[in-house]
Amino acid sequence: MKRILIAVLTAVLLPISAHSAVDKKSFRVVIDPGHGGNDLGTHLRNGKSRVTEKDVTLVLAREAARQLAEQGYDVYLTRNGDDEVSLPKRTAMANKLKANVFLSIHMNSTPQVATGSDTPEGIETYILNNASDASSKRLAHLENAVVSPDQETDSAQQLDVALILKDLRLDANLSESKRLACALQKNLVTETTVRNRGVKQALFHVLLGADMPSVLIEAGFLTNSNDRSFALSSNGQAAIGKAIVKAVDQYRTSTKGTPQAKFELSSCKVN
Repeated sequence: MKRILIAVLTAVLLPISAHSAVDKKSFRVVIDPGHGGNDLGTHLRNGKSRVTEKDVTLVLAREAARQLAEQGYDVYLTRNGDDEVSLPKRTAMANKLKANVFLSIHMNSTPQVATGSDTPEGIETYILNNASDASSKRLAHLENAVVSPDQETDSAQQLDVALILKDLRLDANLSESKRLACALQKNLVTETTVRNRGVKQALFHVLLGADMPSVLIEAGFLTNSNDRSFALSSNGQAAIGKAIVKAVDQYRTSTKGTPQAKFELSSCKVN
């Protein structure tokens, strides 16, 4: 049964986004503002007001989408308001739209009580894979917390299907997701004042269903005062948007399989 299932799924999951010099108008970008609705994400008090990850990610996603659209890209948001969207629906939207790339934007946090400038800081970009260290596992657990227990404890057959899907998507899109993640991380660090935490890998549910190269951006630590101030500022938001545009440009124009794309892949380190 499993062999038949694998054969069928392989036929279905050929990469949508294998592209050859796709022009901007035909290059579809789906941006996913993390969390939303009752799912606040990480949150804290900032003076008399409360700062929530769901609000920050929406602002960052809207700014990136605005800049991409101005450059001629075909851009969609998985939510454009304070809406609660399930993790599977986010990638399902991207799949239905036949997106070339899927970018999920989040803000990081630290388990420490302190929220000053001396707490962990920096930007990191993730691709889908099994978590390779304790911090990646902790982060994946936090971002996946919205998945209900029922979803996590489905039947053994459904679990087998999910694992097969994951393996096939990883095989089909891993190298291109890595190349996209490296372009994003490089430009995010260049265009912002935020510390470089590198490209990493973890098992994020929000990336699990994507049929195209997909990445998750942790655009700084909400619990770090410097990162938080930057993400909340108009200059910081514009800089993050600009970095995303430059990274998408770079990824789109360095066609898969070309010497330039191979060089980008070989020079990209994933922790």
